[in-house]
Amino acid sequence: MRFLLSILILLSGMAMSACADRSDTDAPHIVLLIADDLGLDLAPCHSQDVRMPYLQSQCGRALVFDRAYTHPYCTASRAALMTGRHPFRHGAADVRMQAPKLPLKEVTIAELIKQHSDQGYQTAGFGKWHLADDKNGSADNPNLQGFDHYEGNPRQHDTYKYRNFDWFENGELVGNVETYKTSFLVDRVAAYFQTANRSAPQFTLVSFTNPHKPYHVPPEHLHSFGALSELNLQGTRSDTPGPKEYRANRREPRLDRYYFAMLEALDNEIKRLVETLQQTSDRPIVFVFLGDNGSAAEVFAAVDDAQVRSKATLYDGGVRVPLMLWGETIEGSRRSEQLVHLADLFPTLASLAGVEEAHFSDGGRQIDGISFRTEIDGAQSAASPRRFSFFERGNDALLPFAFGAVDGAGHKLILRETERQTNYSAGRLVEFYDTETDPLEAHNLFDAPCSVPEERVMPLFDFIASKAAENEAHSAWFNERLYQERIQQALAQCRAHSN
Repeated sequence: MRFLLSILILLSGMAMSACADRSDTDAPHIVLLIADDLGLDLAPCHSQDVRMPYLQSQCGRALVFDRAYTHPYCTASRAALMTGRHPFRHGAADVRMQAPKLPLKEVTIAELIKQHSDQGYQTAGFGKWHLADDKNGSADNPNLQGFDHYEGNPRQHDTYKYRNFDWFENGELVGNVETYKTSFLVDRVAAYFQTANRSAPQFTLVSFTNPHKPYHVPPEHLHSFGALSELNLQGTRSDTPGPKEYRANRREPRLDRYYFAMLEALDNEIKRLVETLQQTSDRPIVFVFLGDNGSAAEVFAAVDDAQVRSKATLYDGGVRVPLMLWGETIEGSRRSEQLVHLADLFPTLASLAGVEEAHFSDGGRQIDGISFRTEIDGAQSAASPRRFSFFERGNDALLPFAFGAVDGAGHKLILRETERQTNYSAGRLVEFYDTETDPLEAHNLFDAPCSVPEERVMPLFDFIASKAAENEAHSAWFNERLYQERIQQALAQCRAHSN
């Protein structure tokens, strides 16, 4: 299989070389910088307690999206980013190692650019992938999904080790690495880029593990906390942790200094990478920085009740993420209130790479992403192209489903699965929030004192129901009649209260 893969990559490289001879020298390099488990609570451009000063300094020259959403887990979020499609369409929704990941029949952004851009792009991926399994090529998966070159951890093996980790290159295990992973990753990207960018524009995915746990002490030169003592605490799900344990999925202030150091380390290495690429580049570079989902409960800075407001939930703490783009070809620096989803990066970046819109949905596949290219170009439009953003969590085997959507005004509807949900009262099967006036989503507007803008509720419900109807598995768990009844009861109570 690897011999055939090598031949395909060689032929692809020859074709790309031929294309490079006729490519537009102004075609930009596109570099995606992904932070693992970083929501808005401590994100640059969003937090008052900035722990990433370099990225914060880019806010004044970047296009910053204040209302970027995604799915609450890394597999689902990254699959949506790579394909422009929600997880219910392809099944890559579960973070567990044994769960199915992205099928090979899915078309990634790397494949789309290679197949349909006339600019001669080369594609490379580095770091965490999290979309490979036994059925889709295992360690070869990134190369089979459009990347000319891939280095990192294609499966979950050693993904969450920061030192003494195995490293793969184009499907082959090349050895164990002792260097701090964030620094090693930047070294490898810089080395590859210095040679590759001379011949063609590059589409490069750089996927960091920071600041995902395990919480640890980064190299001292990468943070400002001095000689931190080694962290010997281990996570436990017990409500009475031992002296060397902390409660997993609960707010844990003892971890803060280590987490802040991890954020600073990531920021410093991103600065080194960006400056290195800019110094060696033969053309403009578009940098895209984002978080893949919300911050983990242990370090979630927004509220004390982190268990139900952070990563893995459909509240903004789990699904609202930083997204910023900067570079010579980005029109001006500004904050955008346009509603976007990480799935929108699929058509947007493809457009930047010269792919025509007609190719986004080749083969009749449904694309959920909506391009925000006009926002990048600085075009003034009367309305955002996206009315709603959809997000979901759950699976058939383990996690009860929850479905959610938010509209352009910040109103959010959450619907919880009725059959397997045991930890919510019946009244919590439907929730409605105004995320603009209540950013921590502390008050369900269906609860007393009730104040629901009725004209906002049913369009959100109809949007979620339309997504559920498009997937047979979702239909089995989506009790449309019960949700409608519960919503109508809540609205009737609101009317009675207002009278």
